[in-house]
Amino acid sequence: MAFEIARPMRRILAAAAVLAMLSILASARPAVAASGLSQPLGLIPASGSNGNAGSYFVLGLAPGRSVSASAFISNPGQAARELKISRSTGGTAANGGTTFTQAFRPCSGVGCWVTGLPRAVTLPPGTGERLRFLVSVPRGTAPGQYLAGITAEVAAAPSPTKVVVSGKATGKVTIIEQVTVAVAVTVGPASALTTRLTIPGVSATSIGPTLRLNIGLKNTGQTFAHGTGQGYCVAAGQRHRFAVYAPTVLPQDQALIAANVPGVPGGATMSCTVRLGYAHGQIATWSGLVTVPDASTSRIVHTGLGAYSVVPAPGTPWWATALIVIAVLLAGAVAVLLVRARHKATIQLHRVTLVDHVR
Repeated sequence: MAFEIARPMRRILAAAAVLAMLSILASARPAVAASGLSQPLGLIPASGSNGNAGSYFVLGLAPGRSVSASAFISNPGQAARELKISRSTGGTAANGGTTFTQAFRPCSGVGCWVTGLPRAVTLPPGTGERLRFLVSVPRGTAPGQYLAGITAEVAAAPSPTKVVVSGKATGKVTIIEQVTVAVAVTVGPASALTTRLTIPGVSATSIGPTLRLNIGLKNTGQTFAHGTGQGYCVAAGQRHRFAVYAPTVLPQDQALIAANVPGVPGGATMSCTVRLGYAHGQIATWSGLVTVPDASTSRIVHTGLGAYSVVPAPGTPWWATALIVIAVLLAGAVAVLLVRARHKATIQLHRVTLVDHVR
């Protein structure tokens, strides 16, 4: 079974000011220039910590048991950094994959299983430090797979960074330097756990001439689940095929994934089938009727490195165009910075039996 972390190492970029110059055409393809980005922080399991030297922790514990482990945090930059440390709680992102919440706030759920972390560390440039901690599974915890995290963030309040879009508009974003390492915990024998993905329903939206299916996913099992598959829709006697990819959905959680189906006429009702393979040959299927909305008054444009946004098509009121252009430019700036700053990781889960250090 595989486990994809949506944001294991990330910089969260938040808009800090409104972009100017509303006269930029919606068809423009902005480029973004920014300064002030530093080397990203590193946070991984310490080498030799319970046999883990990969990108995240994989622990197996029985209810009422505990295990100690160590993470290694590094500062590859050229200046010293004071970092605050927190436990966090894993969850499913809206479109699948994992995300982490409750960092630097009162713990909740699985995040409370992690204890013993320092509140802060100071790292000189080019150095690192071990962070020792304890993971304790409460008595009475049901068998299954659970996700916590350890999150580090630069303690100093960040200053806004100026961005320039196509040399015609400027704005500012605030870059919060933050990194998280996942702590995946299997409670009970892994071989006895069930994996179940279902597709409760499918709906459709139109992005210009392109039909987008919104496919609901629900994990009713006990393990992390993800999958790949395909589907087709029949409209006006023609079969339109599409691929389906489902990032990780945590147990007893849900997500909404998208699949584009080009070439389908708007305003029709069509028959669709989706087949999603997961977990050692299991198949989740859905078949039914989907109503295709009329083509929308919007289209997709390239707004930066690897980033695309929806903008209004000709005929849209000027005030709506102005509002959407602001959002497009800001989203493009933020997306480019995010692509440059974050590390993506797709990780293979493996079973680990812990013997040492368990009490």
